[in-house]
Formats: sequence, C-alpha cells, structure tokens
Amino acid sequence: MAAPASLSSSSPSSEITAKPHPYQQHDHEPTQNGPKGAFEARKLKSGFYVRVDMPGVPNNGVKVVKYNETRTVTFSGKAPSLWPGFDSPEPRVYAGYVVLDRDPSDVNFTSEVNNGVFRLLFFPHCDGSLHFLSPPCRRNSDAAQHDDDSGEDEEIKIPAEENISFIVHSPLEPYGIILSGGKPDHINPHLLSGVKGVYEHKIIPTKDGEPLIYIRVDVPDVSKKVTVIMENFDGGIAFGGMTFKEGYNLSRFDEGPREYLGALQTRCFCCRYKIVRHDTTDGVLRFLVRKGDNLDRTPVCHVMFPPATPGGDLQPRTLNVKHLVQESYSD
Repeated sequence: MAAPASLSSSSPSSEITAKPHPYQQHDHEPTQNGPKGAFEARKLKSGFYVRVDMPGVPNNGVKVVKYNETRTVTFSGKAPSLWPGFDSPEPRVYAGYVVLDRDPSDVNFTSEVNNGVFRLLFFPHCDGSLHFLSPPCRRNSDAAQHDDDSGEDEEIKIPAEENISFIVHSPLEPYGIILSGGKPDHINPHLLSGVKGVYEHKIIPTKDGEPLIYIRVDVPDVSKKVTVIMENFDGGIAFGGMTFKEGYNLSRFDEGPREYLGALQTRCFCCRYKIVRHDTTDGVLRFLVRKGDNLDRTPVCHVMFPPATPGGDLQPRTLNVKHLVQESYSD
C-alpha cells in the first residue's frame, strides 16, 4: 500500500521547537521537569519515543496506520464536542506521521491515548522523525482567536496578566459584562481543524437574562481526579490541575508531572461569580460560571470525589474552605 500523497518530504519535522503551554507551570519543583510543548520526538539509547498532545480525543479515538514502502506510520484522532451549545460544533481533528529508518512492520511498537495525550510509546532500536501534515499556522492570527461574539469591546483597554482572564462589570453592554484577557495561544501544529488555542472563553445568553460564561482550558495529561476550581479566590475564580508520578498512568518516559494554573478575575468589587457546572474529560477542563447572589465570600473548592459505590462515576463535590480549615485545627 502506498503512502498518502500528503506525506511529502517537504512536510515540516518535529525538530521545530514546540511552543510552551501558557498555563503550564515550569518554575518550581516537582513540575519543572515535566513534558513541555504539545509534541516531542526523542532519540533514546534503545529506541525512538513520540508524544503528541490531543486534548479532547478519547482513549480509543486515534487511528494508526503503517506504510511499509515509505517506512511511515500515520496517526489521526478526533475530539468530539461534549458540551452541545457550548463547545464549538466543529470537532477538533489531529494528525501527523512518523518516518522511521526501517520498515514499521518489522518494529514491535505500541500506542496509547490517556487524558488527551497520544504516545506512540516506543520504537525499539529505531531512529526517526515526527512530522506534521500541514505547515504550522501563524501565531499572530491564531492567538487572536477569541470568540467574536464574546462581547469584547475594543475601546476598553485592560492590562493583560499572565494566565488571567477578566470579567468587567459593564451595564451598558448587551450582557452586562465584558470578557477580556486570557491566553488563547495556538501551540499545536498537529491540530488540522476545529477551534484552535489552549484556552477560550465566551458569553452564553440564557432565557432568564443572566448569561453564563463558558471556559475551556486544555490540560493534557490531567484527569478529573486532580482538577480543582476555587470560587472567591482573591475576588475571582482560580482553576488548576496536576499529574502525579504514581497512580495516574504517567509515562515512564516523562521526567516529571505537569501542572496547570489560571484564573478568571473580576474587575469590580460588587459582583461575585459561582461555578454551576464543571468537568475534566480527555485532558480538557470545562466549566460554566454565573453571577451569584451569595454575599458569603469564603473560598469554595469544586472537586471530584470517588463514587459512593465501587465502579461508579466520580461525583462533583463543593467544599467550604473555611470549614475545612476549622476542622483541621480542631483535630
């Protein structure tokens, strides 16, 4: 079987430096040695290792095909829209290929997808290169890809801070608020179609007149077991997730875990916002925010707890931080 025509020698190699994830932390232990960027291809002493982040792609969602004549292994995966009405209706599609120094049929390699990360685990005794199916998109055009209907006003200038997006109280706007900031950087050239960027926010109108704010953050390698969203954190909402070396299927080729942190901050003192829904699936953190009437500004954590019965689904829980602190001191 001949390789597809798109697999030309002019396709760019993964030797191009991978862009860092803007919400990933690298400045402290133990996370500074974790995987960096949306892809990697490493020559090891005993073989060749490949990783490609595919946030949103389920564990069985990648197709791998060998082409013996060209010593090529192709891969492709689709990330479905899990939140209808909130997610972009166009699914995200990832693809690429690996060129080896020998016939892939003679190589005993395996592949897996876990928490939105695809690993062609290991090609023993091989060397090779990882390629994209299309040239990387220009950063400037993709980085500006916030939703055009989000209610942003070009005349209002808000200083951007790293890993922070903002809610501005603006009664004259159609929804009464404006969203700004955030880092929607497009860092993954293996993404062929669908919404780009590791972060997006948009305002969703509702029948009762109180709009919802939809947030999506790509957090590859992170499962729902280790994500936290905290209300009333310094007047806003903080969110994050982390992988661990033990117990969470961290690859033996990774030197450390990955950690992601961000915040949705209010620009006024009169409004508070609450989490009405959240989930982390296949390396994508999603949550909905709505303006709240509760005057209690005690920090509240939203996490996923183990099921009440073995084999069940994780259950969302809301924890009052003040009560947790009081209980810890009483013990």
